[in-house]
Amino acid sequence: MNVLRRGAYSVVRKPIKSILLLLVVVVISSFFMAGLAGQSASVNVQDSTRQAVGATFRLELSEANRHTRLDEATEKIGEGKEGTYRGVTIKKFEDGAYGVLTDNSFETVIPEDAETIAKVKGIEEYNLITVATVVNPVNFKRIEDPDMDQSQDFGGVNLRGNRIMEMDMDVAAGKIKLIDGRMTTKEDKDVCVISKELAKLNGLQVGDSLQFNQWDEKENSKVYSAKIVGIYEAVQKLEPVMSGDTYRSENTIFTDMNFPEKPSGEEGNPLFRYAIFKVANVDQYDEVKEKIEKVDIDWKRYDLIDSNGNIQSMAENFNNMKQLSEMLLIVVSAASFIILSLIFLFWMKNRTQEIGIFMALGESKKKIWSQFLWEAMLIGVLGLVLSFMISPALSKMTASYMAQQSQSQAEEQKEATENQVFADGYTAPDLKLQNIEIEVTPDMLIKDTIAIGGLLFISVSVAGIMIMRKKPKEILSEMS
Repeated sequence: MNVLRRGAYSVVRKPIKSILLLLVVVVISSFFMAGLAGQSASVNVQDSTRQAVGATFRLELSEANRHTRLDEATEKIGEGKEGTYRGVTIKKFEDGAYGVLTDNSFETVIPEDAETIAKVKGIEEYNLITVATVVNPVNFKRIEDPDMDQSQDFGGVNLRGNRIMEMDMDVAAGKIKLIDGRMTTKEDKDVCVISKELAKLNGLQVGDSLQFNQWDEKENSKVYSAKIVGIYEAVQKLEPVMSGDTYRSENTIFTDMNFPEKPSGEEGNPLFRYAIFKVANVDQYDEVKEKIEKVDIDWKRYDLIDSNGNIQSMAENFNNMKQLSEMLLIVVSAASFIILSLIFLFWMKNRTQEIGIFMALGESKKKIWSQFLWEAMLIGVLGLVLSFMISPALSKMTASYMAQQSQSQAEEQKEATENQVFADGYTAPDLKLQNIEIEVTPDMLIKDTIAIGGLLFISVSVAGIMIMRKKPKEILSEMS
């Protein structure tokens, strides 16, 4: 009787041990598949606080990638050192503490990327929106609440630049309406649209000019002027990004795209927070999205948000989900090796009599080991088949758990920094997990098969060495 047939008979003859090994293989294979699937899962999340409006897409920086770039820069500069790398500066202050500063090039949506996407067939027009930029009002007064604590306020107003003001998110959402003049356009330069409250307080009208300079260098910085082309009324108060009067609705001044960088001391170095893309034909919305996602830009830098606020990004861009998947694979591999080695060691110890008889009949140790390997592989094949059937469901459950853990960590980090003040008005998006899309590919099946086969081979070999290194006389003596 050949080794393969003998192994098959042994599997059938010892059903309890075979079923135990089968269950172990199924569990190991399923979790290994879950780890592989988690690395390439599509995570659907929603930005519940800043949804795009209408048949549009919104491009903004990926918060996860932002942290990745920060970590890379600080590592390049070195711990306990001062320096600058790719828009990140580490500076030592007088009290001995180190601070991390970022410039506009690090924080901005790159205009060239927006222009590239705008060329996609089906995109009718696009808009670039700057961050709410704090500046000092030179020749006019801002709106102030006498009961408001201004101790932590910048004492200025905020400018919001638009390539096309009609495509601003608050304008498109109907939060403000024009009551005089017009909105800014992409042809404009050094113009602005102000609130009716600001116009009333200062006796301003369309055609007048406002002057601004740096809020932290009021005395020495250059003054820039912007001509008023329109006056708006807030149908719904614009939500301020922080307390104080600088960011209040009435002190928000809309300008052309490039004006905010000038009085803020960053001329030629703009800071765009969003890019909005308008779809020409709503019926082709999904087709346009597919074309956009194929555009050759650094997508790791961004999140693309649809008109419902939904974000679809690879799991590797969803905080540390990739690392969690890799950790799962490492843990499963290590635990599987230990468990399988112990199982086969126990298996062989309880078959000492069988081994002794085979050796007494003249069978070689290599042939006996081959039989045990065949038994393991036969059970392994059946285990793989069963695991392939349940892997999609388990993979989705595991990926969902990892995504929720990743989001929980992000929320904890957000809570830890929610009291920090950012002069550029940046607030991290409030992302809500929607669902996880898992695809079990043939490549994953091949990798899983190789991994399980390798684990079985190594485990049988390790257990076999501990038994087979004994001399025939020692094994036969143990039979008694």
